[in-house]
Amino acid sequence: MSGTTPHPKGLLLQLAGIVLATAVALGLQARERALQSENLYVYTVAESPAAGVCGYDYIDMGPSGGHVPLAPGHAKAVADDGGAVVKLAQPFEFYQLPTPSLVVSGNGYLAAADSLAVDDGSDFSNDCALPSRADNPAASQNRIYVYHDDLRPRAGGTVREAYFATCPRPGAMGASQACTVVEWDGFERAGPVPSTQPLRAQAVLYHGSYEIALQYASLDDSQASQATVGLQGFDGRTAREVSCNQPRRIAARQAICFFDPRHTPARAIASR
Repeated sequence: MSGTTPHPKGLLLQLAGIVLATAVALGLQARERALQSENLYVYTVAESPAAGVCGYDYIDMGPSGGHVPLAPGHAKAVADDGGAVVKLAQPFEFYQLPTPSLVVSGNGYLAAADSLAVDDGSDFSNDCALPSRADNPAASQNRIYVYHDDLRPRAGGTVREAYFATCPRPGAMGASQACTVVEWDGFERAGPVPSTQPLRAQAVLYHGSYEIALQYASLDDSQASQATVGLQGFDGRTAREVSCNQPRRIAARQAICFFDPRHTPARAIASR
């Protein structure tokens, strides 16, 4: 005979080798892309009790806090998957993007968007790991994930926001900055069993340094076990993730601070 037929076992080994080599190559490419995304624009992260850098100092809005009425952002959204547009009293930049308005979602996130047509606030399914493409019908990929989960308000639960010309919680770059505060007060993870305690959390946005402080006065019974906490920007091409589906990674009376690379205090870099 002019040739021999390869043994079936040999063919299987060759195919397995090809599959393995392809998987390794794809894995390396994915890792390279992830590293590129991580290094695209890096916010420094600090967590309380980093005194002088990221202390916990929950802001009680008092009469300054205005109620933010949420509404379903599209026809098929359920009642607790609503959003609302908040126009900021002063300029803010997020991943260098001028952000005059935010969409507040009842599901625990803020989107850089000026209308519900850009982000409808209905995204109830958190994603791991960041960055990840948001999948609600109208979705901005530039987001602050304060406590992104399928949330619902308890009786009396509300979203509020307030602007302070001098922020009650001093930022790491100085005590005289203005800030905007957005708070989710009295929320819980949607499910058949009501939570025994509410989620009360807030985002503090500093208009001078563009620092972002997330603060948690209390957590619902899920203890962030199915929630995403972090930032995502540049149209979803880069992110800083703090927690995703990690039980008790976030705690009551905790603050998490993100510092813009242009305004990062040296002591925050040293605390990493």
